[in-house]
Amino acid sequence: MARIRPIAWEPTEEVFQSSNLNRFMKEHGIPGYETLLARSEQDIEWFWDAFIRFAGIQFYEPYTRIVDLSEGLPWPKWFVNGRINLVHNLLDKWAENPETAERTALLWEGEEGSTRKFTFAELQRECNRFANVLTEKGLVKGDRVAIFMPMIPETVIALYAIYKAGMIAVPLFSGFGPDAVALRLADVEAKAVVTADGFYRGGQAVPLKRVLDKALENVPSVETVIAAERLGDAAAYREGRDYRWSEVVPLASESFSTVQTDAEDICMVSYSSGTTGKPKGVVHVHGGIAVKTAEVGMFIYDTNPDDVVFMITDFGWMMGQLPLFSAHTVAAPYLMYEGSPVHPHPGRLFTILERYRVSGFGAPATALRLLKTYADSYRRQADLSRLRILGHTGEPIDEETWLWYLSWAEGKAPIINGSGGTEVFAEVISSLCIQPQKPTCLGRTPAVGARVVDEDGNPVSPGQPGYLVFTLPQPAQTRGFWKDRQRYLDSYFKKGSEMWWVGDMVMVDENGYWFHLGRADDVIKVSGRRTGPGEIEDVVNQYPGVMESAVIGVPHPIKGEELIVFAVTVPNASVSADAVRQHVASSLGKPYEPGEVHLVADLPKTRTQKIMRRLIKQRFLGQPLGDTSSLMNPGAMELLPCRT
Repeated sequence: MARIRPIAWEPTEEVFQSSNLNRFMKEHGIPGYETLLARSEQDIEWFWDAFIRFAGIQFYEPYTRIVDLSEGLPWPKWFVNGRINLVHNLLDKWAENPETAERTALLWEGEEGSTRKFTFAELQRECNRFANVLTEKGLVKGDRVAIFMPMIPETVIALYAIYKAGMIAVPLFSGFGPDAVALRLADVEAKAVVTADGFYRGGQAVPLKRVLDKALENVPSVETVIAAERLGDAAAYREGRDYRWSEVVPLASESFSTVQTDAEDICMVSYSSGTTGKPKGVVHVHGGIAVKTAEVGMFIYDTNPDDVVFMITDFGWMMGQLPLFSAHTVAAPYLMYEGSPVHPHPGRLFTILERYRVSGFGAPATALRLLKTYADSYRRQADLSRLRILGHTGEPIDEETWLWYLSWAEGKAPIINGSGGTEVFAEVISSLCIQPQKPTCLGRTPAVGARVVDEDGNPVSPGQPGYLVFTLPQPAQTRGFWKDRQRYLDSYFKKGSEMWWVGDMVMVDENGYWFHLGRADDVIKVSGRRTGPGEIEDVVNQYPGVMESAVIGVPHPIKGEELIVFAVTVPNASVSADAVRQHVASSLGKPYEPGEVHLVADLPKTRTQKIMRRLIKQRFLGQPLGDTSSLMNPGAMELLPCRT
C-alpha cells in the first residue's frame, strides 16, 4: 500500500554550507552526513563529547566519563561526576557576558495586543528574584514545584527560577480541569504551585486560578501558591498559602547564585499525554536536558543566534520547553504568544510572523489544517520571507497539508518533521535542512540507532510498516517514571533491554526516506496486513471538504478488522459519507474500503494535539473510557457515534 513520493525540497548549496551540521562535520573532517551517522552510532562517547565542545556547553565541574552503561540501555548515567545546571547554559552565561547581556532573550504578545520584551540580563534578574521568593517560602533543593501557567513571560521566569534553585519543575497543561491537576500534584507531592489568575483565549478570559483552587481541595501537600496577575482581580487568595506575584517578586533580591547540581540530579517530572491509560510522571535530569535540547536546537532545527524562534505550543508539555531551550542555547530570542492563533481574525498568526520577523516556526498538524482551511488568504498576503525553518511534530501530517506548509516561504524553507516524545525530551527521527525531503518524510538523527522492526524485534524490509525502536542511550531519556520503576520497563523494554520501543509505527521506503504512520497502539490489521492509521487518514484528508480525520479498526469476522472513519469537514462543504468510502477504496484498494464513515464536528485530542484514537474506539464500541484527563476538548467525545 506504500506510495512512492517524489522529492519536493532540496537544500541549496548556501543552506548546506551555512548549517550547524556542516560546520560540525567540517571541524571533524567528516565528508558527509551518512558518515557522521555511522561514526556517531559506532562511538557515542566521541559524538557527545565533540558536540558539547562544539556547542560551548559549560559544566561547573567536568565529567570524567560521557556515559556509564553498567545497568544497560534502560538506566544510563550521563556525564559522570559532572556538575551542571541547565539554566547556567540557557541564561546565566549570556546574562553575565557583556557581549550578550543586552541581546533580546524573550518576546511576548498577549491576545489583546499588549507586548513585553526582556534582554538576557533583565530575564536573569527576574529569575533571580523569583528563586529568592521560593527559598524564602521554605522550599529547598529537590522540592517539587508545579507550573500551572498560560503562555506569559512569568511562566519562563518561574520555570528557570525553579531549575536555578535546584528544585524540580512539574509542568501542567493550562487547559486541565481540577481532577487532572489534583491527580498530578498529589502524585509528586508538590509543595508549591506557580499559576496565574487567568489568561485570554479566543477573546474570553479564562479564570485559571479557580481551577487550581478547586484542585487543591484534595492536595494537602501544597503549602504555597504564587499567582501572576494577568487578569487583575479574577482570583481569590487564601491567607497564608496564596501570594500575588506583584506583592512578593519585586521586593526580592535580584542576586541569586545558581545551585550547582549533579548532572544526574532531577530537574523535572513531566507528565505524558496519557494516551494509554494513567498519566506517567516522566523523570528528567539537568545534564541530559541541557545537552540533548542543545543538540536538537543546533542540529535538527539549525538554530542560530540571529533567529527568532516561535512555536504554537503550551508549557504543559515538552514541546513548550524544547524550543525555548533550543533558542537560548545559542542566545537567540524566543517569542511567546498567549492566545488563539486565529483571534480576532484567522490571519492573526501571520501578522505575528511578519511583525516579529520570525525565522524558525513550528506547529502541530491540527493547527496547520485549521490555518489551511480558514487563513490561507492571509498567508498569501503576509511577508514570510524571513522564514527559513518550518517545524512540525506530534501527529503524522498528511501530504496535502505538508505541501501547503512548504509553500509558506515560496518553497525555500524546509519542514523539520520530527517524531519523539516526552520520554526522550527530543526527536528520535526527524527530517533535516541538509537533506532532500519527500512530502511528510522524516529521517535518521545522530547517535540514536533508530531501527524499524516487526513484533519480534526483527528488521523489516523497505516499504513495509514496522515499529520504531532506538538502540543507543539518549542523554535526555527519562530516568524512569516517578515512583514506578517497573511500569517504565514494561512500557519501553517489552522484548528485553536491547531496544527502546518508542510506541510509533513507521515505514522506510526503497530510497531510505522515513515516514510516520501513527501510534503503535492504533495499529490496524486488515486482511492480514498491519498498517498505521496515518496512511489511511492521509488519503481521507485528500478528499475535497475534509479537514482532518481519524481511522480505527474494529473486529470483523472475515477481514480481522474493518476500518471505521471519522471525518471532520470544512464548514458548509458538501461531503457525503459514501463518497469518502469510495474514495478510500479507489485509492488504496478494495480491502481498505471502510465499513463505516462518520462525519463529525470534532475529534478528541490531547494537549499535544494528538488525536485520541484509543478513546474514539472505546466510545464507538461502548467500552469503558479510562483516563481522559489529558483531553483538551472533552466535549468532542459526546459528538462521536456509538455502534448500535
